[in-house]
Amino acid sequence: MPEKMQFTKARIAALEPVPGKRITVYDLEQKGLCIRVTPAGAKAFYCVRKVEGKVEWVRIGDAAAVTIETARNTTAKIVNDIAAGTNPAEQKRIRKAEMTFSDLFAEWVKECKAKGKKSLGNDERNYRLHLQGIAKKKLSDIERQHIRTLHRKIGTASGIYQANRVLALTRAVFNFGIKALDIPGLTNPAAGLKMHREESRDRRLHPDEMPKFFEALAAEENPDMRDYVMLSLLTGARRSNVQAMHWQEIHLERRTWTIPGSKAKAKDNITVPLTTAAIEVLQARAEANGAQGWVFPGAGKTGHLVEPKKGWQRLLQRAGIEDLRLHDLRRSLASFQIDAGVSLAVIGKGLGHHSQQTTAVYARLAQDPVADAWQKGTDAILVAAGVKKTAEVVPMKKLPGHRKSAIS
Repeated sequence: MPEKMQFTKARIAALEPVPGKRITVYDLEQKGLCIRVTPAGAKAFYCVRKVEGKVEWVRIGDAAAVTIETARNTTAKIVNDIAAGTNPAEQKRIRKAEMTFSDLFAEWVKECKAKGKKSLGNDERNYRLHLQGIAKKKLSDIERQHIRTLHRKIGTASGIYQANRVLALTRAVFNFGIKALDIPGLTNPAAGLKMHREESRDRRLHPDEMPKFFEALAAEENPDMRDYVMLSLLTGARRSNVQAMHWQEIHLERRTWTIPGSKAKAKDNITVPLTTAAIEVLQARAEANGAQGWVFPGAGKTGHLVEPKKGWQRLLQRAGIEDLRLHDLRRSLASFQIDAGVSLAVIGKGLGHHSQQTTAVYARLAQDPVADAWQKGTDAILVAAGVKKTAEVVPMKKLPGHRKSAIS
């Protein structure tokens, strides 16, 4: 086996492997270029040079895929780079160790969990659904144009609101890498990219929609879905809080549901009044399933109900209602309360809103007017649904499709 030879396609093809030994043959034409043959017969081109007293092997590629001419040109460039003070092998090692976006996102998630970030579940879902295209890319390979194109694509496929949330998430993850991890040379390709213009959403269930909405709800065969939607409407709570409602948070005698600060967006406990209709739904669930653990248990890793998208779409189709989201139920209760003459301050306290302008007002409010406001709001909903007359107290058992509760 020659140690050196003029590389040709035929001569390289004629190189035979040696059992138990990797052999190296150098090119007579290009200094530093060699080919290595493994005992299994694999052949690859390398550039071999001494850099700062250390022999560095820079792999160029498989001999079956890289031409001799390309191998020589690449070797010549590496030799010139070394002469100029650059170590290609070291750069390759740094490159190999560089974080991918997936690596950075995992570190960001750890930080968010430690800080108790409330919307982390949504962020992880957006990453899983929309950011897999850049997940395995090295951070230095992710360019501004990649993020701009992704933002535009999501806007077309999933809507401008979703696209903006993903852009904001990407920006936050890169900022974390820059500010918290101090990754050398890292820049934020999402910084400064313009969000899609969002219109303030004011969708609610209108009085004329209530009868068909309640009819569709009464026809729903899944009792968890019926009760979940009803309690979302009657409490005005955020959908994530209703999904994770726990019996330890419910006090039926006091007619209250206390959402702990660990689950609340503003990190303060929220006391939600339970109206007569809400109490009846909960009592029916307690009788049917017991009052232990989650109010809406689920088979997933959370242990409780998660976003029931299919059930919600089924309900809307049955009711013939369009462009209504689960979160709009929260806005619907507040709208009916306003229509009933309830003050914004009272509504804000029950909904758990938190701002510098209104916090002092909420703190001075007693719970009685808040509970009264929730009763007025749910009464107005039931009147609009056609199952109750104004100022008339009608048991929930008289609602259409009732068994143990209005939607059981």
